[in-house]
Amino acid sequence: MKGKSTKAAFWIVAWVLVLCLWSSAAPSIVFPLYATDWHLSKSTTTGIFAMYPIAIIFVLVMVGNISDYIGRRMTLMIGLIFLLFGAVVFALAPNLHWLFVARALQGFGVGLTSGAGAAALVEFNPTSNTKFPGSINTITQAVGVFIALILGAILIKYEPFPLHLSYWVLFLLIFVSIILCLFLPKNQTSRSGSKSNWKPAGIKIPKGLWGIYLLAALAVGIGFAYGGIFLSLGAQIARDVVGTKDILVIGMVLSILSVLIAVGATIAGRMSPLPSIRVGTLLIGSTLVILVMASEMHSFILFVISSITGGLGYGFSVTGGIGLAAMYASPENKAQFLSSVFVVSYLFQGASAFGGGLASTAYGFSYAIWMLSIVVGSIALITLLSTLMINKKMVYAK
Repeated sequence: MKGKSTKAAFWIVAWVLVLCLWSSAAPSIVFPLYATDWHLSKSTTTGIFAMYPIAIIFVLVMVGNISDYIGRRMTLMIGLIFLLFGAVVFALAPNLHWLFVARALQGFGVGLTSGAGAAALVEFNPTSNTKFPGSINTITQAVGVFIALILGAILIKYEPFPLHLSYWVLFLLIFVSIILCLFLPKNQTSRSGSKSNWKPAGIKIPKGLWGIYLLAALAVGIGFAYGGIFLSLGAQIARDVVGTKDILVIGMVLSILSVLIAVGATIAGRMSPLPSIRVGTLLIGSTLVILVMASEMHSFILFVISSITGGLGYGFSVTGGIGLAAMYASPENKAQFLSSVFVVSYLFQGASAFGGGLASTAYGFSYAIWMLSIVVGSIALITLLSTLMINKKMVYAK
C-alpha cells in the first residue's frame, strides 16, 4: 500500500490530464461561432483543430522522453505553461491566424503532459491493479471533454464575450494547477542523474515488442480517430442532423460521448487488454454504421445512439491500448514508449479531423461521413484482427 503523498500525487496528475483534455476540447464547441462570425469554411475550422495533433506529434517525436531525464513534475509544469499561453492567445484572438498559434501552443502543452502524465499515473498508482492507471487515463480524457463541452456551451449561451470568456476560466484553472504541481514528488528515474545525455526521443521500440507497440498504437489510435471526427465536426454535424442552433443543446448531445467514454474506461479497467480492445473496436465499427444512418436519415435518435456506442467503444479501445503499452514499458523508458504510442494515435486524430473537413467542404457532410466511416472502420477491423493474430502468451505473460 502506498503512502498518502503518493495517492495525492496520483490524483493531482489525473487532474492535470483532465485539464489538458479540457484545454484541447474547449475550441470544439466554439468552432461554429468562429465559422459564422468570421465566415470560415469547414476545412479551415478542422485545419485549426488539426494544428493541435500536428504540434503534439512534433513534441512527442522530439522530446517525448524528456520526463525520463528531468522528471515528471518538471515536464508537467512546462506543459501547463504552454497551455496557459494557449488559453491567453485564444482569449485575445482577433483573427484566424491567432487561432492557429493558440492551437499549436495547446498541442505543445498536451504533447509534453500526455506521455509524462501517463507514466506518472503508473508510477504513482495507489492500487495493486496494474490496469488502474490506464483506466484513469482514459477517464480523465472523458471528464476533460465533458467539462469543455458543457461549461463551454453554458458560458457561450448565458455569459458575455462568447468567443473569449471560457478561455479566461481555463487560464485561471491552469494557473492553479501549476501551483498544485509544486506538491508532486521530485520523482527520480534511472536517468534523472544523466540529463546531459538527453537526445531527441524519436520512436524507439525495444526488440521483440513491435507487435505489442503496433497493436497498442492501433487501439488508442482508432479511438482518437473517432474522437477527432466528433471534436472537429461534431458541433456542426449536430446542427445539421439535430436541426437546432441552440449551443447548449448541441453541447449536451456531444457530451454524451464523453460520459460514455468514462463508463467504458471504468469497465475496461477490470478487463485484460486484449478483450477490452476487441470490444472497443467492435463498438466503434458499429458506431460508424449508425452515424452514417443518422446522417442520411437526419435522425436525432440515431445520432444520440452513435454517441453512446462511440463513447463506450472509445473507452474500451483506448484503455486497452494504454494498458497494453504500460504493461510492457520498462521503468527507464516508460514515458518514451507511451509517447511513441501516442504519436500514431494523434496522427490518426489529425488525419481524420482534417480529412473530414476537406471532404465536407468539397463534397458536403454526407460524403465526408461516408468517407471517414469507411476509412476508420477499416482500421478498426484491422485492429480487431490483430488482437486475434498476436501471440497471446506475450500479452498475458506479465
